[in-house]
Order: sequence, then structure tokens, then C-alpha cells
Amino acid sequence: MIVLLVTFLVLGGASWGGVGAISGLVSPVGVRSAVPEANAILKGEFRNTLVGATFEGVGEQIIVTTTPYGGFPVDGNSYVIMSSGDARYVLEEPPSGYDDAMGGITGVSPFTGGDAYDVATLTLKLRVPDNAKVLYFKWRLITGEDPDDVYYQDYFHSYVLFPDGKKVLAAKLPNGQPPYVGVLTPFVEGVTSEIYYVITKGVYTARIDVSPYAGQVITVVFQIGDVGDDVVDTSVMIDDLGFEVVNPVRRGDAYLRLLTIARLWTLRYFTFHDRFDELYENVTVLGVSNETLSTAMALHNASMNDLQKAWGNYDLKTVRRLMWSTRFMPKIGLVIKAYREEMKAIAILEKAIASISS
Repeated sequence: MIVLLVTFLVLGGASWGGVGAISGLVSPVGVRSAVPEANAILKGEFRNTLVGATFEGVGEQIIVTTTPYGGFPVDGNSYVIMSSGDARYVLEEPPSGYDDAMGGITGVSPFTGGDAYDVATLTLKLRVPDNAKVLYFKWRLITGEDPDDVYYQDYFHSYVLFPDGKKVLAAKLPNGQPPYVGVLTPFVEGVTSEIYYVITKGVYTARIDVSPYAGQVITVVFQIGDVGDDVVDTSVMIDDLGFEVVNPVRRGDAYLRLLTIARLWTLRYFTFHDRFDELYENVTVLGVSNETLSTAMALHNASMNDLQKAWGNYDLKTVRRLMWSTRFMPKIGLVIKAYREEMKAIAILEKAIASISS
């Protein structure tokens, strides 16, 4: 572990007035809502894409700040700093006796497999706009570690999870590698600080293709952690999260007529979907055979699965709510297939009821 003997430069800005990680006096480890942090880094026009946000770690490991530092904020007047230590001390001198071991979450480095400590994770769920092509955000890393250390390899891991299970690395160095201590040397420069040693040479931009997932919910993850031990901090600044959006394609009359047809088939589906629920509740008390019930339920489940696929993997509750307002074109063939499967399921239950009645 290197000993940092560098001159500290007092950075202007707000003071939070807390004692930080002195003698273990920090917030408890936990998971909480992180909507303020999400709104701080989202561009204003895309805040309505936010579905949910959580932070997992020690409270002092993440802050929203308006204090300028290292080219941030990039957009608007606020940004987020997330750290394997106390994030406040990127911007101000730590108090006497500061202990950067946070007593936080442990894990494993996703890049080296080393033991990770004080892991902090910010997770955002965003709905991709219909005409979005690329998700992007700005980031910059600062660390107290020697940038080419082969043991204390702190990391910043950012990635996007898509509804189909695909996972794409988001934050990358200019050579395509993920940012972690051990590979940073060509991309960093010295920084004047009491607890930090180097900072990446500029503000980097992460860019991820999201065009196949228009209208769907994606998960954007930002994670930082110590590796090898739980002291000497690494932090990341994040801002300017948004989408590159192309001009919406003008929808002609033919498109709108087709969309109306898809909506009407979906409406018919929901009418019979609700009818199935009513019938199934009745037949379960009439002594209908388990085989008949299982056959009907299998068709019912298949119909729900097909309708969700048709509407971009939305859940049924969301489809009901958005089908008349979105311009997203569902797969009409799957909508009709779902409708027919539900009709077959209902026919099986009605036949069973008629048989018992007679």
C-alpha cells in the first residue's frame, strides 16, 4: 500500500459538517431510494424516463453536490460523487483522524477477482424513449492508489442490463479496458490532494446502443470498490446521463390504422383475460378435474407470455395503462395469437362447467 505524502489543496465549496469515517462513526450499511441522485445526473429532458433508483452501501459513500470539481458538473448545476470511502472528501480536507475504512459491503472485483471492500452501488431503471439510439453519461475517476498497483486494484464498474438478459460494459478507458487500478497509468495525471494521488486525464463519455430496446426498461449500474484492503479511497464523478434521440418518424395514416387495430385486438384480449379469471375461480369449486384445469391454465399462461412479448415485454398492467397513449407498434401476430389462446382456455372451462351442469 503506498503512503501518500502530497500537498493538500483546499477546494472551495460547501461543507457537510459531518465527522465522516472517524472511529467508525458512519451511517449503517443499507439499501435506500436514490431518486435525488438519479435526478442529479439525468439530463432534465430525460428525468421522466426514470422508473426507479436505489443506492446500496454506506450513506457517506455517495453525495449530490453543486461544487465544481474536475470538469463537473457537465450538465445542469449538480452531479454525483460515489466513493469507496467518504465521498465528501473529494471536495474538502478530511478531518484529523479520518479513517477511510467504511465498514461497508464486501464482494469480489468483477475485473481481477480480488477481494473487494466498501463496495457502493447506484442502480437506475430507465425506460428507453421510443426514438432513442444511444444511452450516454460522463464520468471521471480519482484514486489514492498507485495507478499500476497489481494488488490494491480498486475499480469502477458501470454496465447496462437489458430485458433480454444482455449485459454491456458501459464505462471504458480509451483503450477499451474497464477502469481499475493496475491499468490506469497511461490515462491519469497527478492531483493535488491529501488523500488522492491521480485522476483520469479528462472527462470520459460512456456510450451504449439501446436502439433495439425502445419503450423497454433497462437497468444502469454504477459500482465502485476497494480491492485488497478497505483503506485508500477511489471515487468517481458522474453526470450528464441521457439518450441520443433521432427525430421521431412521422407516422402516416396507414401506421396509425394498423396501431389502432393492434390496440383493439389487445382490448379484446383483456376482455377475455378477465373472463378467464372469473371462470377459473368458479370451476375450482365445482369439482372440475385437475387435468382440465391444468390444460386451461397452460393456455392462459401462454397467452399472457405472448401478449407481453408482443408489447415489448411490458407487464400486463403496464400494457393496459399505456396501450392507448404510446406510439409503440406491438407485434400484431403475437397479439392475435394471445387472444386465440385465451379463447381456447375459456372454451375448455365453459365446456367443463356445461358438463357438470348437465
